[in-house]
Amino acid sequence: MNHTDFFTRTRAIKAQEYKELYAAIELHGGCYEWKQENGNCPIIAVNIDSIQPSPADVIIYKAAIEDGRMQLRGVEKEYGNEVDFNPDDAFAGHLSSIIDHLPPVNGVNDVTPQNRKEATV
Repeated sequence: MNHTDFFTRTRAIKAQEYKELYAAIELHGGCYEWKQENGNCPIIAVNIDSIQPSPADVIIYKAAIEDGRMQLRGVEKEYGNEVDFNPDDAFAGHLSSIIDHLPPVNGVNDVTPQNRKEATV
């Protein structure tokens, strides 16, 4: 049967989330860190093994742009171990939750494409 190409749509959503998170971190000077003790860290679902499905909830404590690429640092919610992953390993819809945990910068609180003069995916 014919159906919507959900894989393509999911990839487009993830790409747009990445662009908007990148823009938000740029507004924060290229780096933002959360204090783990206060419980305000974003938590995202990540497939920590890109080859085999191995989802985990990851507490994000740092988002930074390094060498032109977004880098996220976090620990497993369940065990507290440092997790090595790429932003693309995050589940669709989860990178945007990191943006939800960022404060405005100099009155700017919107990184949607229409406010950045950029086309949407």
